[in-house]
Amino acid sequence: MKRGLIFAVMSFVLLACNSEQAVQIDDPWVREAPPNARASGGFMIIKNISDQQKILNSAVSSAFEKVEIHQTVAGEGGVMKMVPQPELVIEAKSQVVLKPGSYHLMLIGAKKPLKAGDEVDLTLKFAKGDEIKLTAPVRKSVGMGHNH
Repeated sequence: MKRGLIFAVMSFVLLACNSEQAVQIDDPWVREAPPNARASGGFMIIKNISDQQKILNSAVSSAFEKVEIHQTVAGEGGVMKMVPQPELVIEAKSQVVLKPGSYHLMLIGAKKPLKAGDEVDLTLKFAKGDEIKLTAPVRKSVGMGHNH
């Protein structure tokens, strides 16, 4: 009985470790917003190093009232607009880059002004209950490029 319990616990630990290692987050950052702005953007590279598709369903942050997945697209007359996405699919052995002018996390309702050098906690929530907690530095961003 004791051996079975130990085996079950070790299996759970290995599954949890494999789940966490299946998705890797590189270069997370949050754009410094202008004074009095209550929204900002969150950016990063999400790498799926597993053999199975991963789906980002949502995200949360204690620094914002709400976090949504958005994509910037050209609308009528070439006007750029942000379109909420219900999920973000990261295919097996691939990556999705969240960057200005493309997919990004829309951070809505800032609880306090954030300046370059501050840090923002984010929890990414994936299908099947997987979560990744991370800290993203706040950076200045010039134009639509990814500036450090």
